[in-house]
Amino acid sequence: MKMNKQTTGNHNAGRTSILVTLAVSLAAVSAVAQDRVAYPDLTGRLTDLERLATPLVAGEKTSASTSHDRGAIYEAKTDLYQNWSANGDGGGCIRREGDGQVMVDLQGPGVLWRMWSALADSGRICIYLDGNETPVIDQPFKDYFGTLEKELPGLAMTLSRGRNAFIPIPFAKSCKVVLHDGWGAYYHCTHTLFAAGTTVETFPGFTPEVMALLKKASDVWRERGASPYAGSKTTASKTSLEVMPGKTREVTLSGAGAIRSLRIKPMGLPDDAITREDILRELTISIFWDGEAKPSVWSPLGDFFATSPGINPFKTLPMGCIDGTFYSYWYMPYAAGVRIVITNDGKDVRQLEFETETVALHPQPATKLLRFCAAWHADDFTGLDAARFMRKGGDRWPDWPLLVVGGKGRFVGMTEHVWKFGGWWGEGDEKFFIDGEKFPSTMGTGSEDYIGYAWAAGPPFITFDSALAAVSRLKPDAQEDTSVCRFHICDDLPFHSGFQGFIEVMPDENCKPVLYDTCVYWYREQAAVNPYPVMPAEGRRHQRPSIDMKHVMPSTFAVKPPPPPKPGLLEGENLKVLRVGSGRHWVQQMGGYPDGKWSRDAQLIWTDGKQGDAIEIEFALPKGGRQELLAVFTKAVDYGIFELAIDGKPAGQPIDLFDDKVTTTGEISLGVFDLTEGRHILKATATGHSQNVKSVGAGAYLFGLDYLQTGQAAK
Repeated sequence: MKMNKQTTGNHNAGRTSILVTLAVSLAAVSAVAQDRVAYPDLTGRLTDLERLATPLVAGEKTSASTSHDRGAIYEAKTDLYQNWSANGDGGGCIRREGDGQVMVDLQGPGVLWRMWSALADSGRICIYLDGNETPVIDQPFKDYFGTLEKELPGLAMTLSRGRNAFIPIPFAKSCKVVLHDGWGAYYHCTHTLFAAGTTVETFPGFTPEVMALLKKASDVWRERGASPYAGSKTTASKTSLEVMPGKTREVTLSGAGAIRSLRIKPMGLPDDAITREDILRELTISIFWDGEAKPSVWSPLGDFFATSPGINPFKTLPMGCIDGTFYSYWYMPYAAGVRIVITNDGKDVRQLEFETETVALHPQPATKLLRFCAAWHADDFTGLDAARFMRKGGDRWPDWPLLVVGGKGRFVGMTEHVWKFGGWWGEGDEKFFIDGEKFPSTMGTGSEDYIGYAWAAGPPFITFDSALAAVSRLKPDAQEDTSVCRFHICDDLPFHSGFQGFIEVMPDENCKPVLYDTCVYWYREQAAVNPYPVMPAEGRRHQRPSIDMKHVMPSTFAVKPPPPPKPGLLEGENLKVLRVGSGRHWVQQMGGYPDGKWSRDAQLIWTDGKQGDAIEIEFALPKGGRQELLAVFTKAVDYGIFELAIDGKPAGQPIDLFDDKVTTTGEISLGVFDLTEGRHILKATATGHSQNVKSVGAGAYLFGLDYLQTGQAAK
């Protein structure tokens, strides 16, 4: 279909609305290494999305030095991985020197990009460049972060306990980072080595000139959500799309150019959060570059924009969601046109507002630029031996593939939606193998550390965003849904023959499954292909394991059979829900919560209920008579106040299920009732929320039933 177009003039970077740039651009497409790297080149790279589409530079490599457990090794003689799930990640180092631990030791011209720590303390960080005996930085580790956060809050930030600093520290010949005793625990540093022979201006310290350049980049990062591009001659294109059930709508662009901005706003979505989640998995986006038959980009709509599940607001430099509008600022070139296809796999008509910004390119250099790719998957192993990776006992357990591709390209980030049924969701070390490496040149210390925070954020909800990472959805103690993203703009990972990116996933000791789905982003040379398939709608809604967990988790990892239930005890997770007025109900595993004891470590939970709505639960009695009903409910910060009824008759006073931790009520009496043999109904109606100052507040109406206990009442 054709789109309405509008031509505009010059605009400042970061302040344009959704515009379409048609300026002729001969982008830097040379694959020759830079002869000289100056500090403005590096600070510019912090915000330069166009650079990601330029051809690879031979000899350039990005990797990470971390405090990962050195007990995990690759044994070349047997081609096996030993102790691969080793988890003592707080203090691993390359070697000790006196009272210090060498955390980074690099030879050649390069740059440090990112430093992170979970527990930065008073021990000193010393950074030695080019073999000099005097460190260019020498100060308490925690003060390194603290000072930068005050001066450059866009580039240095604390994200839910994790300390982050994205300060380029270049070196001409070598770099060594030493952390002295008392520095704390857990450490990451991301770095790039340039091609041999590249002249790099070594970091001079925080001079006024350096600070001015860093301040400029810091301001762009703080203004994330606005376009990061400098304008020139631009053209805005905007249209409304009506997508019928089972049909597609298509937007086409001709000629040679690059999409600089893409915005989509789903219209008329229902208030019910669960229904919205389903809709944004039923709608998909596909992008075909240059007449290709298979899309380079395919994902459920919400997942592509990193908002899954549902609509979760956040802002990063390349992607985000603001006031229900999704945006992408990835630079996406094409030489012979592009097709953007929206598919509706749902049963209802969907309306979308659709806007793009493009820049015109000369066809010849456009053919040399890399093509943007994105792929969503939940359990596609891309031809890998799943038993080796996912079966405990396999030497690569518990690696789960984020992205496995061949050819040349750059890995530029991922989103991850974690769904779990109670309990811990796994350590999640990232492991990136580049160009056939046997041992990964990036091996992390935990998913939260890779994103930039530390441990599971505490209750009630602690979400955050920053220029390159966000947690857009989080439940207390990281139970149930967690949605995160991490993008690589300055520290992209180029590969010349292939890339294999993994993240650990494992069930807890009670064999409770953890489910990942991800959308990964990379650039590829035109000869490379996107290996990931389009997933049918049923594989996207309410994602559940398509892997048989019995095979993934052998009997040696299984839970011991629970004791038989007490007579008259009716487990909530086994009861039938007749109806709910809103929201969703399911069985939640509770073994990971230390402050309560749930029968069989599970409960029936109702979430996203609205005030005045109710859940009706059926239970059956083997014999009639005068009965006292006992019950155990769950309490937490986001649980509501409920009126209870048995077969329509009030059962006691309204019960307030607020608590500042996740726990249970213990057994409480609902009253004594004359009940017949057979089926009865427990009804819980949401009437309000706790006035406790710690309560999540209005809209918090979670309800959880551990069990009912029936029996003859005393005479």
